[in-house]
Amino acid sequence: MVYYLYWERNLRSLFYVKINQLLQKIPRDAVVTTAWLASHGVTSDQARKLANSGWLQRVGHGAYCQAGEPLTWESAVFALQTSGDTDFPPLWPGGQTALALHGFTHYLPMGETTTHLYGKEAVRLPRWLSDARWAGWMVLHSEKGLPVQLPGSFTDYASDGRAFSLQVSTPERAILEWIAVTPNALLFSSELVETFGGLNTLRPRRLQALLEGCRSVRTKRAFLVLARHAGHAWYGRLAPDRLDLGRGKRQLCQGGKLDREYHVTVPEAFLHAD
Repeated sequence: MVYYLYWERNLRSLFYVKINQLLQKIPRDAVVTTAWLASHGVTSDQARKLANSGWLQRVGHGAYCQAGEPLTWESAVFALQTSGDTDFPPLWPGGQTALALHGFTHYLPMGETTTHLYGKEAVRLPRWLSDARWAGWMVLHSEKGLPVQLPGSFTDYASDGRAFSLQVSTPERAILEWIAVTPNALLFSSELVETFGGLNTLRPRRLQALLEGCRSVRTKRAFLVLARHAGHAWYGRLAPDRLDLGRGKRQLCQGGKLDREYHVTVPEAFLHAD
């Protein structure tokens, strides 16, 4: 009887050690999936039992966090980025969201609460996330001619107080992503034009590599027109002649005039000065 109690006490000690080790691996304020837990030796059945016992908190089907942790959209993106085993993130914060994270909030619409995520065509948000009010409103865009493997696409980002980092679009990729998903009627809106006005620190080499790898002629032409209009020093260091800008004329706005440098119809204020 004494031996049995000793053996049972040891099993409990080992169990608590394993649980404590697991909890230390889950970053504070982060969500993890059953795939992540399985990679750390915890089965789906064990995860459910841990949730029932109060060690973990279930936030949706196949998703957990440490009990009592405050969650945000960043918590959810951590789960999505760590559930795969590829060299590139399956989805990532990009476009307006990435620009805001990099400090360009001043040039974006006030009160912006939508998180813009980007990913491959086949990527979908899991059900547990679509039901998560704590994550806020999320919009998932396809990569739109900007392959995920292009050099200079991503950088690590960790907000103040977070115990984890996310892969987000670099400012150079983010502005291209924003243009790619913006309809023609809004390409020359004050939001985009004013944002370009503040992008004076973009890296021309990174931009050049991204533009050369971009498969969307519309995105490249629109970017070059807006960048030329902004007049930053980095624009003069780009090499448009090395880009595949397609053939023929393109219309980027109704009632505009033809820009003879990039052969697109744009508002008169954005024409190339001959």
